Amino acid sequence: MTSFTTTPATSSNDSRGDASDRSRMLRMALRVNAGNSALCGIALLAGATTFADWLGTGHPGWIRLVGLGLLPFAAWVAWISIGDAARLRRETPAVIGGDIAWVVASVVTLVLGWYDGAGIALVIAMAVVVEAFATAQFIGWRRLPARH
Repeated sequence: MTSFTTTPATSSNDSRGDASDRSRMLRMALRVNAGNSALCGIALLAGATTFADWLGTGHPGWIRLVGLGLLPFAAWVAWISIGDAARLRRETPAVIGGDIAWVVASVVTLVLGWYDGAGIALVIAMAVVVEAFATAQFIGWRRLPARH
């Protein structure tokens, strides 16, 4: 029986080489986070009254403010995702911290009873998604090559 072993093809001219392969998961997690944040920001801005009704808050102004805040966050995360290894290493912990802050704020607002019915489920679902981004980004960040 013949056995074949394959290795990823990398050009000797590829200056990023193994570092690029090791940053792929982190870059993807950051890009998905940025896309999700941008889409949610736009949706919250455009449908603040509807979301306020779904969440049971009765405060579309706060919903708009959150949507507005998500847009620069999304742009910043997207910018990090296309950066070099130094930028990824330096900036990713702050993104993870922001995601953790979102999850903590979600729990606090749930405990304070800010939402009704479907709003509770929506906030929990979004917190789980954001926590998954934080976890994936942390794992990807830990896989980055050490600084020289």
